[in-house]
Amino acid sequence: MTLKKHLILFAIGFSAWLIYFLLGLPFNYFQDWSTAEQVLLSLSTIFGAAPIIALFTIIFFSGNYIKTGIWLAFYSSVPLIFLDFLVSGIILKGGISIFITHWYVTIGYIYVWIIGPAFGFLLTKLKEEIRNSDELF
Repeated sequence: MTLKKHLILFAIGFSAWLIYFLLGLPFNYFQDWSTAEQVLLSLSTIFGAAPIIALFTIIFFSGNYIKTGIWLAFYSSVPLIFLDFLVSGIILKGGISIFITHWYVTIGYIYVWIIGPAFGFLLTKLKEEIRNSDELF
């Protein structure tokens, strides 16, 4: 992948993080929410926002969908772990415990590694099916 594509994937991951963070600011990064509301936030992210972002990003990049899904997972987790620790752990003085107190964010670092490659795999299979069906006619 080109440097430009890597920068775009990083920008997508960072933008999603920034929106999530800014939405959470009035609620102490969602700490003021009840556990039920935090679970609902996590579920809506897992089954709503993350798959939509992954699907459109992977389709936009075309080419090797699985590879793009893996890179998207990387840029949606690894740099964001450091951003969350910098902002919530150091600047807001939450320390390393933010990964426990903000569990709904921490699980996000995991499920993007499932969603990104899974969508890449599914799109690859769909592309093969379409190609095979075109060969039949």
